[in-house]
Amino acid sequence: MLPTIATYVNTLGKYGVPADHRHLVIMFHHRTPGIDIVMTNEAYKERYHRDNPNIAIIHALKQAGVDIRVCGQGLIAQKIDTKQVNPDVQIDLWAMTTIVNLQMKGYARVG
Repeated sequence: MLPTIATYVNTLGKYGVPADHRHLVIMFHHRTPGIDIVMTNEAYKERYHRDNPNIAIIHALKQAGVDIRVCGQGLIAQKIDTKQVNPDVQIDLWAMTTIVNLQMKGYARVG
């Protein structure tokens, strides 16, 4: 899904949608396949003996203004220590709370 979001962000920029009108949040939670992509390269490499292939796209999305978050409960379920989370990713207490709060602010859930 990350490449799709990147394409969407690039399309918005190409057609002149100002950055302050682009409000996107990616929320990784315990049901997200591969929630471990939020790990730092070092932690990912320690666990899987290879580089995390998502570091660059997560960083690029963050630089483009996309808010990237992960569920703290999902981290616990997957035995990922908060110190192992990529600094471009915000750790929230619980994805359900984040999603409800964002929907009350007018965000629509996609995916």
